[in-house]
Amino acid sequence: MMSRTMKAKVACAVLLAVAVLLSGLFWYFRIYTKTPEYALRTIESALDQHDEALFLRHVQLDAVLDTGYDAFMTGTMDAEFGHSHEASAALEDFSKMLKPAFISMLKDAVHTRLTTGEWPSVNPADEAADTENILSRIGVRDLTFREIANLTENDEAQTAEADVIAHQGEADSDFTFKILLAPSEEGDWQVVSIRNLHEYAVVLQQARRLRIESYLEESNAIIARHDQTVGAAQLRLYSVLGAGALGSQATRDMARQIMEQDILADWQERRDELSAVSVPRSMQSLQQLRLKICDLHIAYAQGYATWMTDKNAATIRAAENNLRQAEVLEVEASFLVQRAKRSFGDKME
Repeated sequence: MMSRTMKAKVACAVLLAVAVLLSGLFWYFRIYTKTPEYALRTIESALDQHDEALFLRHVQLDAVLDTGYDAFMTGTMDAEFGHSHEASAALEDFSKMLKPAFISMLKDAVHTRLTTGEWPSVNPADEAADTENILSRIGVRDLTFREIANLTENDEAQTAEADVIAHQGEADSDFTFKILLAPSEEGDWQVVSIRNLHEYAVVLQQARRLRIESYLEESNAIIARHDQTVGAAQLRLYSVLGAGALGSQATRDMARQIMEQDILADWQERRDELSAVSVPRSMQSLQQLRLKICDLHIAYAQGYATWMTDKNAATIRAAENNLRQAEVLEVEASFLVQRAKRSFGDKME
């Protein structure tokens, strides 16, 4: 049997273990859960677990979006238009007008992200197309969380600041968001603002500008090189047609050969090279337009070459219709290029 002394020691050990456990539970639930570190870790967990209620417990979403919108839009305007007073005043009024709808759609997008784990659909045909434009504009789809660093508390101000490092895919670099936290009336720490969204907007716009400049430079060089090749082939074609007659089979054979081996082949090569270029999201419309132009010129060249064999009037009419469509789209593409250049001032002239 266990001696009285041994029983007393065991009882003391049990009581000590219980005391340690209770102390740990008290520290966790009454102290640690009321810290900025706990709030940040909980936000991360809420995003992973699609727990909207838990997320909103530690994020003052309305306040973050309200101040964040102003800072981001100001940064965007500064990056795009500089510090022109006249432009800033006009754009500021426009920005204020858009703010309620912008924030409403962004809140809906956040709700979708928190409840499903995914941002809203990117299908342009969906009703969420406007929301997708907003998400693309702020670059949220391209943000990947890295780590939380440098958490500091200001006891006097009852605030805390943390560095949240994320990778921005469009900029292909990390960005450190400066997060401000404050305790709620219930004592839970909450994110109340992101303090450097102005700087984030500037970085994002500058990265986008560089990508657009790179895309236009690379794609324009491809187009210019192929325009020169096609232009030379067309001169040879005109020379053949001018020296002979369409009624001559030899002339038609030579014309078909130039069209198939030089002009058609070059347009196909042009399309392949353009398709291989990395395209910024904002230049997708221009890229698709350019590829459609290639397709129309390819169809024209194929139809023209076929006409040199079958001599069917319907064949050449269909081919010329493709050519006219291509010429219309080329004017539209030129307009989009000039608009992109104007948005960057003299840097791309």
